[in-house]
Amino acid sequence: MIKIPKKQNIQQTNPEDPTRRYYQPFLRHFYIKRLKMALDCLPLEKTTRYNSMLDIGYGGGIFFVELYQHCEKLYGLDTFGEEGQKKVKNMMVKEKINAELFTGSMTKMPFQDNFFDVVFCISALEHLEPEKLETAILEIKRITKDNGLIILGFPSGRKLMQAYCMIVQKNLHFDFHRSNHKLIIENASKHLKIEGINSFFKLLPIYYVLKCRKQINTS
Repeated sequence: MIKIPKKQNIQQTNPEDPTRRYYQPFLRHFYIKRLKMALDCLPLEKTTRYNSMLDIGYGGGIFFVELYQHCEKLYGLDTFGEEGQKKVKNMMVKEKINAELFTGSMTKMPFQDNFFDVVFCISALEHLEPEKLETAILEIKRITKDNGLIILGFPSGRKLMQAYCMIVQKNLHFDFHRSNHKLIIENASKHLKIEGINSFFKLLPIYYVLKCRKQINTS
């Protein structure tokens, strides 16, 4: 069972932040499922703890409580600034966890080369323009250690998923997802070793999780 913050401890950081849906009947099943799919990419040994782990697009910090159990040092990157970070820091104090928060873009991240053992990027890549996807994948690769894990989660670009987003967002002109699953998988496969692809609903997937690895550079 995935651990998430208590409902009273977490706040929405921006209008697109889906934090509240993790606590709503019916909808919560889908949102928690995608976190579970991502977490399942880690080794089965519960005693495994990584030195450094990054959550890209952390939003309200919904995944922090769970990830904190699996690493010595947790980091978060998102596009919002101090006001949003303050809300997440308040949550962390109440949940008795800690993470170092950064503001920045996936296409130019403020981290050293080969820094992280594991990078999670859940429901963030689809918001990029297609021409920026490869730059983001290369940035994720750059900051990950050789042989490190990279776990990417994203919705499908199918009409079923688009219809769902329109209903949830109450916006018939919904275009928040600019890159579809095919483009993301194509760009990831160019630069990363894909070890597994999992999907939510096998026959007509609405969400994908890629387990990737940064291959050791032998050149």
